[in-house]
Amino acid sequence: MEILIGTQTLEPRRYLVTVSEHLERLGHEVRVFSAEPRPSTDELRVVGVERDLPLAPHLIYSQDAEAALLLADLYPLTPQVFAAHGEERDLWLPPQLAGIVARVVAFDARTAERVAAAGLPHEVTRLRRPVDVERFTTPRGELPERPRRVELRLESLSSYLHGVIERACADAGLQIGPDADVVVGRGRDVLEAMASGLAVYVYGEEGGDGWVSAERYERLEADGFSGRADPVATNFERVRRDLDAYDPAMGPVNRELARAHDARAHAQELVAVFDAVKPRPEPVTAPLRELARLVRLEAASGRKAEAADAEAQAARARVEELERELAEMRERNRELTERAVELENALESAQTEPEQQKAQGVRGLLGRQGKHPSNEG
Repeated sequence: MEILIGTQTLEPRRYLVTVSEHLERLGHEVRVFSAEPRPSTDELRVVGVERDLPLAPHLIYSQDAEAALLLADLYPLTPQVFAAHGEERDLWLPPQLAGIVARVVAFDARTAERVAAAGLPHEVTRLRRPVDVERFTTPRGELPERPRRVELRLESLSSYLHGVIERACADAGLQIGPDADVVVGRGRDVLEAMASGLAVYVYGEEGGDGWVSAERYERLEADGFSGRADPVATNFERVRRDLDAYDPAMGPVNRELARAHDARAHAQELVAVFDAVKPRPEPVTAPLRELARLVRLEAASGRKAEAADAEAQAARARVEELERELAEMRERNRELTERAVELENALESAQTEPEQQKAQGVRGLLGRQGKHPSNEG
């Protein structure tokens, strides 16, 4: 089967690499389309609108709305399957236009529910998010009875939440860095750490669900390891208490749980989905390229807004840091001022005392001779 994977900008990159490799292992020919010009890599065979497009692929596997619309225009009769990677952005949901997408693949229950709630119904196949178990399962000894190091995989996290986890780790005596026993993160980072046999703490901007365990795995997986499975406030006290509940048995348990996400099985399940869809009987009659352009502009505006928000958060964090530094400097200045006053008083006392001693000495001498100093000029 010749499969064309459609993307806007080669994202999500790790998923594209994993799926492309394992579909090719099954003997399928895979190319990755990028709506925005991107060079080929050792991992991906990248094609574009004006470069190396296949003549007639058997199936299009779109990863976002822009790619789905654009490829529906380029290949009017080729069936499409859409990968819904999340429900946070509209770009990640299938286009609400009949005939574009034959079936949707969702990687968590939350996203599947979002797709099902859309105005245009789509048939949804729920698959687990894949991880290359062979690549991430590396030989290592058992986890220590008490964790020593923790790795924070927390991209795009607010300074407040970052500070919460850092303070909790410091209070628990955990060093932050690589070669860790514990990984703190969300989404795909959780799966990769599980496959590596590490203890994993689910934590992100949307919330923190705590440790992955055999008892809580199904609930956390259905939520996409996003940190929103349990509606509990994430604060220092809770995180600090959770860290004390670390168990070295989490490592081998997580490694076993990760096997349910084996990329080899995921590729086979995808092929079954691809085989079930049929070519379109006729092209979609709609201005697909114009719709794709509008989707691209909306997505670009969203990215700019996110970047501006991130800059604003960074600026607020910097202002808070400067305010703390200013308060510390004021306190230090107050302490130095008090110390200067003490030193001035001590110096004045030191200068006055010899004069007093000298005067007392003269009076004592005159007193012994029966004389008194005269006040006359």
